[in-house]
Amino acid sequence: MDTNTEDIGLSTADALKILHLEINTVLLHYERSQNKSKANLWIKDALCIKSQHTTLNVISLLFGICAVVSLICAHLLDIDNISGYEAIHISLLLISDVSLEIYDNKLRHNEILNRVTSILERLLSELPNIKWNSENYPDLCAPFSPCITSQWAYRDNKLVNVPWALLVKGDVILMRPGQPSPGYCEAIDKHSEHPLLHAKEIYAPQIHSANEIFNTPKSRKPVEPKPYRLLETPYLNNLRIYMEQSLDRPITLLNQQRHLVMIRLIERVILPVTFVLIISMNLFRFFYFQKYIGNYLLSNMLFIVPANIILPLLPLVFPLFWNITNYIGIARFKTIFDATTRCEAKENLLEEDGDNTTIDQIELRISEREIWKNFLDIIKGKPEILIRSTNILHVLGSVTALGCVDKKGLLSWPNPTAEKVFFLHNQENESSSSSSASEDDGSPPYDCYVSPSRNTESPGGGAIVEVLDLTHDHADPFKLRFDDHDWSRYLPSLKPLGLAILLNTCNVETQEKYAAFCSHITCEAIFNENLVPVTNRRCLCEVAKEIGFVDQAQKIFALESQLCTFRHLQPDMVKRDNKYVRSLQMSTKLKFPFPHMFAVIVRELSTGNSQLLSEGTADIILDSCIDYWDGYDLVPLTYGDRKKIQDFYQRSSLTAYCTAFAYRPLSKTISTSLSDLYLELPSDSRHLYQSLRSPTPAHWDCVLEPKIKTTQFYSTDSLLYNDYSTGNMTDAESCFQMQCNQIFIGMVTMQYQVLTDMVSINILKLNAT
Repeated sequence: MDTNTEDIGLSTADALKILHLEINTVLLHYERSQNKSKANLWIKDALCIKSQHTTLNVISLLFGICAVVSLICAHLLDIDNISGYEAIHISLLLISDVSLEIYDNKLRHNEILNRVTSILERLLSELPNIKWNSENYPDLCAPFSPCITSQWAYRDNKLVNVPWALLVKGDVILMRPGQPSPGYCEAIDKHSEHPLLHAKEIYAPQIHSANEIFNTPKSRKPVEPKPYRLLETPYLNNLRIYMEQSLDRPITLLNQQRHLVMIRLIERVILPVTFVLIISMNLFRFFYFQKYIGNYLLSNMLFIVPANIILPLLPLVFPLFWNITNYIGIARFKTIFDATTRCEAKENLLEEDGDNTTIDQIELRISEREIWKNFLDIIKGKPEILIRSTNILHVLGSVTALGCVDKKGLLSWPNPTAEKVFFLHNQENESSSSSSASEDDGSPPYDCYVSPSRNTESPGGGAIVEVLDLTHDHADPFKLRFDDHDWSRYLPSLKPLGLAILLNTCNVETQEKYAAFCSHITCEAIFNENLVPVTNRRCLCEVAKEIGFVDQAQKIFALESQLCTFRHLQPDMVKRDNKYVRSLQMSTKLKFPFPHMFAVIVRELSTGNSQLLSEGTADIILDSCIDYWDGYDLVPLTYGDRKKIQDFYQRSSLTAYCTAFAYRPLSKTISTSLSDLYLELPSDSRHLYQSLRSPTPAHWDCVLEPKIKTTQFYSTDSLLYNDYSTGNMTDAESCFQMQCNQIFIGMVTMQYQVLTDMVSINILKLNAT
């Protein structure tokens, strides 16, 4: 793709200035609306009876004033015997409580505004120093992640991957097929099929061949991305919602319990009832014993006794204690949070616990000075975290069980990593090998399972399914290792897989083509309700490195062409081929990965031999294969072998991402024009494969026989065949023929792996709270 375009889009400085101006405009508009409709609402909220955010309300305030007035009246009636100092102390406490509650509620109402204002001030101060280039943005061909939302846009006359939050009005974006629009935008081309796109609207250009019925392979022109100009700043909508709903956060459990005990029970029930009872009794005593009561007894009965009885029920010290305790707790939490971000995870060197990483609590150096600084910032209303809109201290303090709904990017890495490696090896080679102790008695190894074969031609034989588990290094986002310490005995089977990963999956030269292909099949899936576009292509470089390859292995090959193949599925075909769907009897309600295959044609520089390396969904890969590589030789795929592969793929696709790999030697090349097109197969392609399916070619002599020649160590040992020239291919049917009769290598399943450090830090914070 052309990432450099003259005089298109905004510059980085202009975009950030527009973002600052747009946010500031929304902020001013919100402040004006608040001043008109909700002026001084924070005062009402601080003293309202129904408010669950305050520890002091009108009832307690009135009773407190009543107690002060009673003490003053008693002092005036009997100056010699009753002093008025108690009234002064109570008045000071009431003033402190009311002032603190009003101040805290004002900060809570303005917390979001103050936070946005501080961000704007920092953005304005950093504007002269911001100089971003293409390397500062995420890669254009980065795999899709549900927790990372970005958009292709032109900045500084270059196409870059801009996060949605940094897009502004006037940005020129490039809408890919099947992608939701980040905001309201208009097409640069006024004659476009979709001249306007609203926020979250899917850009789905009409594909004229979507409902076409055909029986032969067809070449399809890729759906190209189209430039659009944003007419709004996408972030503003989220900002408006956030500010409008900032005061509608759920009440924490501790605040609910405090409100129940202090307000609803004591201040609404016990305090009024007690006050009415004591006043009634004293009035009865006053009128009944009027002639026996002097001034001292009168002041004591009507003023001193009621005041002394209601004073223990009044929240005079509680508001100060509650708020200051919260400030101290949040200050400690902020200090612990900062300390955990600075500490490093230590890997447990015990072999049995090698997959765990721990946070050493001794490394958490908590400074009293830092706690005091955070405490003062909280009182001033200038903390780096929001503590009044959402009290994280109350949330963590009331947690009894922790669960996470959207785990991607929160408690897991943002992209899935390899979890299992699947491949087949021959039973004869297994029985003749002496590398495994379990082979002495004819039983399979403990870490593999043997699926029963339905092949009637070889009832005693069949391929052995091998599944190797991979452990994710929790201290590194991509590092992997095999669980089986004796995995190297399967190296002959794994070497072609490692090479296929390096030359196809992790080849930088193929990323752009695959990204465009993913956009195309995403658009195709919109018109088929039974299919879901799944991006199976993830980073598997560590798998190849673990097998033994280095990055320099790519240099002995040259990339010649890239082929993209896909097909649609019909519900009746899915029900026929998938036994899990047949058991559920709800095939029309299930969605399946879009069948696709991405292949590269590479040429080995030393010999000139060409190879076709394919990856994709196992259904279309398996249809293209006639043999499998068992680590020693090519073995024809039987019906039972295919069922084993299908069963593993169908099970894995329910909960993980599964990618299959295959290869074949080539003697043909394709035209450049055909490489720029996509190949669509009929929904039912069995007749096409059967007509072209041939037994294992006997005239292809293997250049390297592992049992005889051991001088070479390339993983291409099984890939090299004598080449013969048959001409170039220029049509879709011949291109399809070239992708038939492949050799199955194996499959890799990928899953989101947990961030152990994140879980450990959360547990540590819960304990500290």
